[in-house]
Amino acid sequence: MLATPGEVTEVPHVLPVRTRVTVTAGPGHTAVTVTGDLDLAVTASLHEQLEAELRGTPAALVLDLTGVTFCSAGALAVLLDVVTTAHARGIPCAIVATDRAVLRPVRVLQLDRVLPLHRDRAEAEDWLSLVRRLR
Repeated sequence: MLATPGEVTEVPHVLPVRTRVTVTAGPGHTAVTVTGDLDLAVTASLHEQLEAELRGTPAALVLDLTGVTFCSAGALAVLLDVVTTAHARGIPCAIVATDRAVLRPVRVLQLDRVLPLHRDRAEAEDWLSLVRRLR
């Protein structure tokens, strides 16, 4: 389900109760907020939702993972794929993550070299604004 500007959408995919995905589309970017566990049970659905958002060619994409409590290797693969796809389509993409559940595996695997990580939504939005001005 693709969000339209100003709309907040609950993802209709069947996800375990412990995981929630919310999409908010605005004029400057689409934000996908994920809370709970990113494990094998949700990676395929999450990937489908993120791909759908990218097909809608938003001005930019913010993945807010500040509420993620567990991040599997499969979820990291989804993040890498989405960031790579966004880059290939010319869509700036930023990831907001503050919790050890996401940051630890990203740093151990040195994925912070390729994933555009930010400490909070404001920092991510500032970075996306800079990227847009450099184009």
